[in-house]
Parts: sequence; C-alpha cells; structure tokens
Amino acid sequence: MKFTTIPQDIYENFIAHQKRVMFTQVPAYKRTREASGAKVEVLGVVEEATGKVYGLALASYQTWSRLFYRINIVYGPVFADDAPLSARRLFYTGLKTHAKRNPRVISARITPPEFRRVYDDVTPGHELASARELDQMITELGGHRVVADFVTRGDIPITYSYMKEIGGLDFLAIQKSTGQQVRTAFNRWGTNGVEVRFVDANQIGILGKVLEHTAERTEMSEVSPGQLAYYKRLVEQFGPENAFLPVAVLHCTNYLTQIRAERAEIEAKVADLTARARELEAAGKALGKKQKNQLKELQERLAVLGRREDETRSVQAAHGDEVVLAASLFVRSRNELLYLVSGAYAEFTSYYGIYLIHRAMFEWAAAHGVQWYNFYGISGDFSDTATDAGVLHFKRQFIGDVEEFVGTYDLPIRPRLAKTLKALD
Repeated sequence: MKFTTIPQDIYENFIAHQKRVMFTQVPAYKRTREASGAKVEVLGVVEEATGKVYGLALASYQTWSRLFYRINIVYGPVFADDAPLSARRLFYTGLKTHAKRNPRVISARITPPEFRRVYDDVTPGHELASARELDQMITELGGHRVVADFVTRGDIPITYSYMKEIGGLDFLAIQKSTGQQVRTAFNRWGTNGVEVRFVDANQIGILGKVLEHTAERTEMSEVSPGQLAYYKRLVEQFGPENAFLPVAVLHCTNYLTQIRAERAEIEAKVADLTARARELEAAGKALGKKQKNQLKELQERLAVLGRREDETRSVQAAHGDEVVLAASLFVRSRNELLYLVSGAYAEFTSYYGIYLIHRAMFEWAAAHGVQWYNFYGISGDFSDTATDAGVLHFKRQFIGDVEEFVGTYDLPIRPRLAKTLKALD
C-alpha cells in the first residue's frame, strides 16, 4: 500500500460507491472550495499492485499568516468498508510525511467521520474502542484532540448531530414516526396559506435576511457576507439536484379565502345542529352526547378561525400579502440529506413555516431514496440549560438519535512554528 494523491476520475468513482459520505468530501464540495480560490487536493491510500483505493480525503490548504498553510480535512478521510487497520494508519502517517514535503505547511486539522459513541435518542452508549485507537494513533504522531466545539468556536467542525434514519420509508411512514407536534404541523399542509417555494442561488439573500433575524434573537452566530457568499457557491456547485433553498411563504389573501370557506362550511353545520337542537327541545328532548360534542368542537373551531383571521389581517397590514416565514439550506451527499442552516421569524411561528419546510424535504427525501435525514449540529449538552436547548428540543420532535463523531485533531507538521503562529489548539 502507498499514500498518494488521487486522480480526479478515481476520486469521483470511489465517492460514488460509498454508502455514506459527508458533503465536505464529495466532488461538488471540491469545486466549491476551488471556486473560492482555495488550494485543494485529494489524498489517499491505494493498493499498489491492484490500484484499489482503501480510503481518501479532500484536503484544503488554508493560508496561515500569509506565508504558510494549515491543511484542513473536514469529515474525512473516507474509508472503504473493507479497508484494513493498516490502511487507516498509513493515511495519517502518510499525510504527515506528505505535508512535510511542503515547507509552507505547518499543521493539519482533521475531523474524521468516525463515531465515538452510539446513542439512543440522547442517551449515550459506551465509548467505542475504535475511537480510543484513533486517539492513540494521533497521539503517537504528535497530535492531539482539540477541546472545543462549534458553539464557541466557529472554526471547529460539528461533533454532535441529530439524525433520523428513513431508509425504505415512504412519506406517510416517516410522518407516523415523528412526534405529535410534527404530525400536527405537517397536517396543516395546504390549509393555512403557506407555500414552500424553492429558490435558486441568486436569491440567497432571502436566507441571509432570515438568518440575520435569527442571530439577533438567539445564540446563533451572525452570518457574515463571506459566509453567505460561501452558501451561494455551495448551491451553485452542488446544483439543483443536490442543494436546496426552500422558503416558507405565507400568502395572506389565500389564507383569508381559506378561512372564509371553512367558516361558511362550519357555520352551515352549526346551523343544522342548532336547528336540530331546537326541534328536539320543542319535543321535550335534547341532542345526544355525540352531537353536543360535535357542536362544541365546531364552535371552538369558529373561535380559532376568528383569531387566525385577525392575526393574518394584522400580518398583511404590517408586512404585505406575501410574507417570508422561514428559509433553509439543505445539501445532499450520496444517501444523506443534510439540514445545513436555517432560520425563522419568531413572530410568525404559528404558521408552522419551518415545519412545512421539513415536510417538503421529507417528501423529497422519501421520493429519492435518502437513507439519512441529518438535522446536523447540536452542542452535545443535552440539559435544559444548554445554550441550544431549544434547537435540540425542536430536532428531537422528529424522533431520531444523536450521532457523536470522534472530534477534531490537530497534527503539528512543524511544531515550533505552528505553536508560534497559533496554528494549533
């Protein structure tokens, strides 16, 4: 076996045959990084005699202190299922040797897509032996695990995600497998004037405005113009089949029309039941329990419609007829759909915009054979006092499990220089 650079065609073929790959390792992401001007290369381990690829990683060179580089490998290397332990070890030793050949490279930061623990919802299992072995391997090479997370450090890739496995399920089965709040929201589809509209990269500003509002009211970091430009490049390079910008839009006039139609239908039923009650009363009788309950429910629904009409008229007066409720960015990589970033306007939550975005994406995922629906980043603090407690609560409503990767490692290539230039944590 040898560690080497991997040609583009071999790289693409290898990725196309892996069951699960994070979006930061697929060819479209390579194009995204290249479009931003970054230096990237594909490095891997191959069997010399046969040319079989055991594993590879997309490595990006980050300029450091103008003259130097730090190599970043995000959710790589990706190994074939039959890759031996020796191939895994060779990747890390080979990476260090390869990096040393370039006098400008001072360190490498690696976030492998390997699990530290398996979870049942938010309950962790025991630490996996494979995670401890990787820790030891990196330590022997002079590296260490970074003690930080994306909540406090934006440059640290996400360690904890919330995942729902949906392989083989149609949309109705997926809906049944979610919590009551999600099912209630999904059932609003087509009844509350909300449309989920898919926009292209040129309308990334819609997402930007929603994220700006979300950052103002939550612990979420502000999205810089550079970050928004990155999202735009991502959508452009992944293309419409693999990158999605769903926007939930309230059409006030449409909803008010729906309310009037439903009210007329209910009022007719109430009138019938009321007339029936009077007839029975004249005969010294009364409505049965079932009919009384039905009348009560109809009257309660009329009260709800009244409140929804008042609310929607107020929204229309303040914001116009079409109102953006929420917006998101999803990316697909092989058999996984990842909920990369999202935001919503707090004052419009009663219209279920973000839930209806997920309904649209679950429908798409079921129709396209997606196996993993990845809600992505959470902090790893599952307590009620966590800074992202609300985020975790929202994601858990969909009924899935936490995934915990091994974390991020710093590998010094030129230790003294890397330490001096703060290229290590």
